[in-house]
Amino acid sequence: NKRYRYAYHRSSWLVAGKADPPAPCRMCSHPDSPFSGEQLRKQVVSFEKVKLTNNEMDKHGHLVLNSMHKYQPRIHIVKRPDGASGQIVDLENEEYKTFIFPETVFTAVTAYQNQLVSYTRAFIKCRKHTL
Repeated sequence: NKRYRYAYHRSSWLVAGKADPPAPCRMCSHPDSPFSGEQLRKQVVSFEKVKLTNNEMDKHGHLVLNSMHKYQPRIHIVKRPDGASGQIVDLENEEYKTFIFPETVFTAVTAYQNQLVSYTRAFIKCRKHTL
């Protein structure tokens, strides 16, 4: 319910006012789903191909975020009956379990104002792929 700003001199995010109205609620299905329980136990499930936007009029199914707002990603594992097909429209009508990882909280920004942040991000990405 709040908007944030980054205070460079304090190296922290500070509350900067009331939040914008919430963006439309959208779910993103994993592109390789459905998974069997066996597959989920054996492989890493990655969402690196999820597309984010701040365009409220997006027609491509991207997740719409408000800049300078804090988000907590959630993963919903939905149990579907054998032979079930089609998109999940209303999660509440499904059998599901939700997982939340506190370390994934992030603040959405449209641009980095600090060149060191971009450099650090690129370095981490490079390291991630070489491990």
